[in-house]
Amino acid sequence: IMILLNTILCDFRGAIMKKETEIMFFCENIKALRKINNLSKKEMAKLIGIGTKSLTLIENGRLPPRLGCDVLFEIQKNFGIVPKTMFSENMQ
Repeated sequence: IMILLNTILCDFRGAIMKKETEIMFFCENIKALRKINNLSKKEMAKLIGIGTKSLTLIENGRLPPRLGCDVLFEIQKNFGIVPKTMFSENMQ
């Protein structure tokens, strides 16, 4: 099931990432999630499985070239937010 879910999410990510507004929402939501939880960039990066440089890029509205679907799994695992929500204007 995890392999199937990963495949679906990776395909979903490929389609989603082409849309500028959804990328913008994702970047804004990552930053908001970090601030709401009073986390440093280093703490947030560790929780979602990326480096601090990648997190800084995301928070500045740009996606790192090798950002994988595993980030979405880590967000769901650590914050209880489903992947689709991260691409929405209002994360709630």
